[in-house]
Amino acid sequence: MKNESIILSQKVAAAIDRLPNPSWVLKSKSATMELFQKVARHPDVFPQIGSYKAALCGLQVIANTESKSIAEIFNDFFDDFDLRDLIRSAASGRDFGLAVMEVTEWMEYKGLTVPGKIELCPPELFFFDKQRRLRLSSDKFREGIDVDKSYPNKFIICQNEATLLNPYGTGLLDVAYWIAVGLNGNFEFLMQFVEEDGRDRWVGKYQNGATQKEIDDLLNMMLQVRNNGVAAIPQGMDVEPHNMTGRSSTNDLYRNTDEMLRRKIEKLWTGTDLTMQVAGKGGYSSSESGLTISEDALEDGKTLVLSAIRQIAGIICRLNNLPELPSFLIQLPRSLSKTIAETDRIYFDMGLRPTRELFIKRGYAEEDFTVDETAAPRTGKTDFAATTEDYEPILSSFEAFRKSVKKKD
Repeated sequence: MKNESIILSQKVAAAIDRLPNPSWVLKSKSATMELFQKVARHPDVFPQIGSYKAALCGLQVIANTESKSIAEIFNDFFDDFDLRDLIRSAASGRDFGLAVMEVTEWMEYKGLTVPGKIELCPPELFFFDKQRRLRLSSDKFREGIDVDKSYPNKFIICQNEATLLNPYGTGLLDVAYWIAVGLNGNFEFLMQFVEEDGRDRWVGKYQNGATQKEIDDLLNMMLQVRNNGVAAIPQGMDVEPHNMTGRSSTNDLYRNTDEMLRRKIEKLWTGTDLTMQVAGKGGYSSSESGLTISEDALEDGKTLVLSAIRQIAGIICRLNNLPELPSFLIQLPRSLSKTIAETDRIYFDMGLRPTRELFIKRGYAEEDFTVDETAAPRTGKTDFAATTEDYEPILSSFEAFRKSVKKKD
């Protein structure tokens, strides 16, 4: 019956010119993307998704264009807009492969009509046709609704690693499905281990020549002894517990399997599992490597957010007939690691002069610094140590305080 339902759905999809989702998980389960909503709520998956989105919520949006007034409007708008919800919605494209957002409210901002509220839509409500146009499922129209044609300037779509043949993108929840199933199965195994392997075995003894009914009665008595602790045993029969051994090996198997699967989940979202193996690995090296790889993983989320920002800006320009669409820079707040700082110092000690582009890459806003092009390059090692003169004001203040304190007898 399951194979027949799959074949039927494929025939219907062909009739309405639907491009099926290439996910093998959805095909094998004959399910929609709603299945991945359950995976996202898995106890080991949900924290990884939340941590990844929280790391992106500090993103800053900077608009650049030849028209300073237009750039200022967009910078002010995104400063006032609730970017946190928008960032989390756009980042969902990494989880499901695509994220579809709808403008549900409009408002007036500095004389312009702009989106006031943008909400994330359930991805299972949308599909692509064979021309890769996004369509909304409908009970009235079997072929769905072309959202761009029917609702222009209303929907925003962010796709993660989409291709010509797969506009649905690649979702991490699709990849993590079988890992989550394994974690669930391992949890069930633990419950069975506690229930069965973790308790003592009871052995009953009966006399030679006992009938099958007498043996069955003895088994029922053993169940009473195990569950209730008391039972009436006929003379000639005996019940005694046998201690279980070798439990530690079974317990270790559970722990090792559980840790392996959770590491796979963590590596999918953060690009590293080093946070689970800091002990004994060198605290600085593990955290530093984990930080670097995580920053690389965040680039996927930044790309999705940038796509959403550009589409929102395009909607604003079309609705208000603005002459120029700005370019946008998405960056995380300034964060320099010890390795980056030491590398920069080596270059500066060689006599190289930092440029404006370097400071922008490091996360500084342009208005926060100036580069003196007339200054001569510094040569030789930079000495950051304090001199004796630097300590003189502190020493004199301390000396005055010392003299003011009365000596105890």
